Amino acid sequence: MALPKILLVTSELLPEFGLPTAGGGVRAQQLYRSLVEAGFPVELALARQTAEGKDLPEWARRYLYRPEFLDGLVEQAAPDVVLSEGWEPLSHLRMADNRVYVADCPGPLVLENHHRKLGDLRANTHHKVQTLARLDAVLCPNRPMRFYLAGYLTLAGWSPEQTDRIAQVPISFPEPMPPPTPKESDLTVFVGGISWAWHRASPWLLRLADELEKGGFGKLRVRLGKHPHHNLEGTPFEDLDPRLKDHPRVAMEGLTSWDVLVEELRSVHLAVEWSPSHLEREIASTLRIVTCLWCGLPVVVRPHLDLAREVEEYDAGWVVDVWEDLLELLRGLKAHPEWIERKSNNARRLAKERHTWPVGHSELLSFLENATPREKSPSFLAHATDVFRKQEEELERMRAERVHLDEEFERMRGSLEICQQDADAYRSLRQRLPYRIWKKIIG
Repeated sequence: MALPKILLVTSELLPEFGLPTAGGGVRAQQLYRSLVEAGFPVELALARQTAEGKDLPEWARRYLYRPEFLDGLVEQAAPDVVLSEGWEPLSHLRMADNRVYVADCPGPLVLENHHRKLGDLRANTHHKVQTLARLDAVLCPNRPMRFYLAGYLTLAGWSPEQTDRIAQVPISFPEPMPPPTPKESDLTVFVGGISWAWHRASPWLLRLADELEKGGFGKLRVRLGKHPHHNLEGTPFEDLDPRLKDHPRVAMEGLTSWDVLVEELRSVHLAVEWSPSHLEREIASTLRIVTCLWCGLPVVVRPHLDLAREVEEYDAGWVVDVWEDLLELLRGLKAHPEWIERKSNNARRLAKERHTWPVGHSELLSFLENATPREKSPSFLAHATDVFRKQEEELERMRAERVHLDEEFERMRGSLEICQQDADAYRSLRQRLPYRIWKKIIG
């Protein structure tokens, strides 16, 4: 049986284009290349706004879409399955068809939008539920995201028996992994990624740089920056403290291409992810950490991160939650660099066993080989709409009944007024002399 034709929809640049990109682009490329290697016919649909003004290969420019015209592009590409990196691109679809629609949900976008003050939380939730209601399957990178999505899917009309359509697809990279390379002589700590405001990196980076300067050792290699090709609304990015740029213990640069990043990660000793504890960070499967592990870089993570359990299980780094313990660890690594080599080997083993494809994408491949539409039920939104519609119909019926009662009341009041007039006339008649005489005659 022939494998289904897949249209992969993304608004992010793939790393192989040689330009800086975000986590969504890295995820999209791994899905794309994994499916191609598995033998699926795959076409890429890239957001036109993202591609404009960039030198991209012809195959990447074949299907450039504008969100409001995504329906037409899907018809033009004529796939069997539409796979979107993120659910948001599919929210622009308006037409129903018999294709299979799948959304990769690598992170809690509604929470991200909440933290960056983009839109109203209730409106964003409504938007997401409405989109999930038309989907046939979703992908998630870890168990917390699976449970997070389950609530939304229930609101979207998914039954508990359809949980087999939630495919757990961890963040994964190809084999072979980058080979080891000689490290810099001084202890070098990498910190990188998009400078999302809710990560609040500046304060602890400056504090750590000052501690390294006080101890007379080590350097921070920092690659942080705003999203490379999206002008996002709200307040999504953190303005890094300008003192970091000229700090003697900090080498700070902006985001770079994937190949340059990988070479840089191979040359440093370890990475630190010291983001604060809140719900978004607890749910997300952090791509930047997996990238470091894949490059053989041991990581220092805090226990609230989901990946901390794997790091601890494989001894692929250090799980630290107290600032003084972090400083003590760095001083220990300066005195015992051999600790890093052992952790580095474990980081590679963790990445190989848990975060490489095709093994990491097995649930996705299995679903796509026999992809079928989901039997859909009305979503909570549809149910709420039906309830409101019935309530509106009942209100209309009650309004009509009230009009009828008002008319009946007016009729009865008119009859009462006539009766009252008759009674008044009768009482007036009784006071007249002829009436009293007639009354006596008849008895």
